[in-house]
Amino acid sequence: MDVKNFVDEQVKEIKNIVGSNKALIAVSGGVDSTTCAALTHKAIGNNLQCVFIDTGFMRLNEPENVKNFYEELGLPFEIVDAKELFIQSQKGLVDAEKKRKMFRQNFYDTFSKTAKKYGCKFLVQGTIAPDWIETKGGIKTQHNILSQLGINPVKKFGFTLIEPLTSLYKDQVREVAKYLGIKMDMSERPPFPGPGLLVRIIGEVTQEKLNEEKIASRIVDENLEGSQYFAEIIEDKEEMMKNSILEIVPKFFNINQNQVSVKTLKNKVTGVKGDLRAYKGLAAITIKENSKLFLPEIEKLEEMMVDIISKNPEFTRVAYSVTENPRKGKYLILIRSVTTRDFMTADVTRIPWNKLMFVADKIMKECKNVSEVYYDITPKPPATVEYE
Repeated sequence: MDVKNFVDEQVKEIKNIVGSNKALIAVSGGVDSTTCAALTHKAIGNNLQCVFIDTGFMRLNEPENVKNFYEELGLPFEIVDAKELFIQSQKGLVDAEKKRKMFRQNFYDTFSKTAKKYGCKFLVQGTIAPDWIETKGGIKTQHNILSQLGINPVKKFGFTLIEPLTSLYKDQVREVAKYLGIKMDMSERPPFPGPGLLVRIIGEVTQEKLNEEKIASRIVDENLEGSQYFAEIIEDKEEMMKNSILEIVPKFFNINQNQVSVKTLKNKVTGVKGDLRAYKGLAAITIKENSKLFLPEIEKLEEMMVDIISKNPEFTRVAYSVTENPRKGKYLILIRSVTTRDFMTADVTRIPWNKLMFVADKIMKECKNVSEVYYDITPKPPATVEYE
């Protein structure tokens, strides 16, 4: 990609579409929307208004941090407080797609009202190629996809969408960000989903789960690094255990079956099989040796994971315990860290066990309702990067 030509073409096109009118841009503090904001500002200057919707699903102090960053860029910025709407509307929803679609409806309803306030007929957003590819493919509904699904934003919400980045993948967006002079700590920032921690709370959202997830997310952010890393929270509720998994695990490590513990969790998680969505189970595995956690090479665990999923198609992910002293609690925390170039495929990051256990220990100390912490050992595919 010729970055200069791309920027010049998009600036020209945005100018032609918006003219002398004002436009809103939906910003989250992520690299996609920030790059899109810098690009659009280059085209229409102060006729651009940046709007950040505080859904309540952001990381600790995220709205204030994003506000400070955009003010440093010299971009007009407003925070719209919609926490009560977004959180209350999720009550009773468990299925990941229903949660995402409710979020999308609230997101665009809020922007419709905000656009009317500013007298704007245009909404700019940082949709990129994987967003619409995964949504159209039925893998998961990205909140920022409308026209690609045949939804007319003018008719439904009263504004025309402008999406300058829809042909780009994440690595290309980072190139554009650097060209536009966006600081490295933003241009290289790990992606954060548009629906925020909503899609990192597996199953129904409650305020208690959200509070615990925010703490775990802060701890992971402070202690890990890579293409993408984060914490997920899931209820510690099991379905009937699969004996076949107990039979598979020992053969990989020359151990006895009584050293293995397997949790097959009730809540489903999103994966991908072929080009299709797979909303299936998660197996959480612990191996003990002389009452201590057995910590094999990640590569060996991945071999085990492949065998488990191939012989048990009702599962799409496998995770491995990194908790030395589990306890009774309502929730499990899943640490996810992957290395990827374009987010269409992703490999599990080889994090040293001592570091993972250090992070797990901090989570156990601060998250009082968490019973155990696991490390997700499933690449993409068969898992998606996010769980919902």
